[in-house]
Formats: sequence, C-alpha cells, structure tokens
Amino acid sequence: MLFVITVLFVFFISNANTLEDCDDCITIDYCRPAWERVLVDKSPETASLVRNAYCGFDKLPKICCSEFVLTPPKNDNDEIENHPNVKLLSEDCGEIEGNRIVGGSTASLYEFPWMVLIAYRYGQTLKFDCGGTLINSKYVLTAAHCVRGKTIASVRVGDYDISSRIDCVGEGETRVCETRYQDRSVAEIITHNEYVGVPTVMNDIALLRLRRPVDLTYKNSGTICLPVMKSLREMNLDGESATVAGWGFTENHQRSNVLLKVELPVYSSKTCKAYYNRNQRADTIDRLRHTLCAGEIGRDSCGGDSGGPLMLEGQYNDSDRYIQFGIVSYGPTQCGSNTPAIYTDVRKFMKWILDTIKP
Repeated sequence: MLFVITVLFVFFISNANTLEDCDDCITIDYCRPAWERVLVDKSPETASLVRNAYCGFDKLPKICCSEFVLTPPKNDNDEIENHPNVKLLSEDCGEIEGNRIVGGSTASLYEFPWMVLIAYRYGQTLKFDCGGTLINSKYVLTAAHCVRGKTIASVRVGDYDISSRIDCVGEGETRVCETRYQDRSVAEIITHNEYVGVPTVMNDIALLRLRRPVDLTYKNSGTICLPVMKSLREMNLDGESATVAGWGFTENHQRSNVLLKVELPVYSSKTCKAYYNRNQRADTIDRLRHTLCAGEIGRDSCGGDSGGPLMLEGQYNDSDRYIQFGIVSYGPTQCGSNTPAIYTDVRKFMKWILDTIKP
C-alpha cells in the first residue's frame, strides 16, 4: 500500500513550485490523515492540498501533516445542525452571571452552575477526583480517562465549597449562602469507542447518563452550551482567551475546596504540535488531531481539573453565553510550566455526542 500512496503523492506534487515551511514536515508514511485522504479522495481539491503542503523529500515525499489534520470532515456541518437530538440540548444554557487551577481566582457562587463533581468509591471512602459539565438534565460530559475502569459512586451538581455543607460568600449585607446541592447516581457510563489511554491519549471524551434528572430550577444548577452551530465549530480559536474551572491542585500543590477559575490563551494547532511533536512520531500527530491546547507559565489546569470545561464567551442563539469548546485531558507533569495542557476539542465530537444522548 505504501507504494500506491507514494505514487499518488509523487503525481500530486509533480507541479509543486515551492516548498512549504512548517513545524511538522514529516514523510508521508508518518502522516496518517494525509495518506488516508489521498486513498479515498483523488479530487483536484486533494491534489491542490498535497501540493500546498509539500515541504521536502527524504526517501519519501514530506508534507506538513497539520494541513490535513485541520481539514474538516465533508458534509458534517448540516448533519450536526439538523441532527434530531439537537433538541435534547437545552437552549437556556451557558448563562453568564449578571444578565489545579494554577494562577486562577475564586469563582463566584453561581458563576458556573453546570460544573459537576464526580465522586469515586475507594473502599468505604468517597473522593472527588474529576469534574465534568451538565449538558442537559440527564447527561454529564467529561473525559474518558476519568471514568474508564473507575468505580463511580455518584455525581454532584451545585456544590461550591466541598469542605462545607453550606456555601457562603461575601460579608455583612452582601453575604449570600447556598444550602442545596444535588447528588445523582449514574445509570450508564459511555466512553468514546475509539478512546485510547496513556501514553498515547486519543478521543478522551465520555458521557454519564444519570438515573434521575437534575432539577434545573435551582439557581446553582444549569447547563453549558455546546458548539452546535457551524459558525462555532469553524471558529478560529487561535489567540482567544478561554476560561477553565475546577477544584484541582493549585500552585501551592494543595487541592482546592472551593471552585476556582483561570483565564488561559488558546494556541494554534501549529504551535501546539511544536510543543508535543518534537520527535515527529505518527502516534503523536494522531493523538493531537482532535485536541486544543491552552495555558501559559503560571496559569494552567491541573490534576483534579480533569474532565472539566474549557469555555469561551460567545454568541449562542443571539445571546452572550458560555460555550464549552474543550475538555481537560492531560498536560505536562509540572502544572503551570511553559508547555500548555491538552484539551479534547468538543467541536470534533459533536456528532458523537448527539448520536449518543437519548431522551
């Protein structure tokens, strides 16, 4: 098969006039999305893409692999926006209040009502080790590595300070307290069928179906918006400022009892690959195909934030809302270092989410 792929590539690049300059210039045998495309699609558009991505020759043609990774699936947009299960997602989502998190600040009491804590059973002990988000009253979106092979006791919606039964913020006349949170048992754990764990983490996404719906009439319970619309799924996030929230470790290496938030810059796919693709390995390229990366020195997500959201403010049904674009997946051993963390790109899995959820 390699011979056939090589012949196709040589044919396509025969009219190439220049060599592309990129950080992920590798031989075609290491770029799976490239050779997969030329085998199934020999159209003029593919030929043009190959010529524009051609960057050299080393026994085999070399191409900028990210040019193929970033090519959106064909005929996917209408399928998602017109999916029959879109109606199962709440339109009243992502409301912006008032209308290890490293380097972060304390969130306000009702700022992120869709935040979920996942409780695990260790013998007779319960412990919160991951987070998630409520996408409707019956489903929690989280990372696959948070639930695969784990004994989940329940999920909790509406908590703020996990060390206290009553959550209070403010002083004097401005003091506000919340006495209620909702615990729900899990009826079904659904991980992506192509999830791969460490060391080559891929498709790190899962859904939890709850046995009983969450009551969304309380102020501290709500749902997060997802990037359903084509405009959101094609949005260029490079350089955007995103928000991550969670109860993970802080820069003091202590797990926070109180929900924290941090603003992070989102990096381009090219920059992300420059951090994680030093050896230009095929498995590294594959595992970054459906991810985002964000963070900077002193500002990062960290252990315990896993499964939580990477959110941006944006237009959703003509309103300013929080929209979840990423799921905290993994990152460098030292949180807050100069290597950004990796987030599952929710946009790439919208069809899977919609195919999976049920009334």
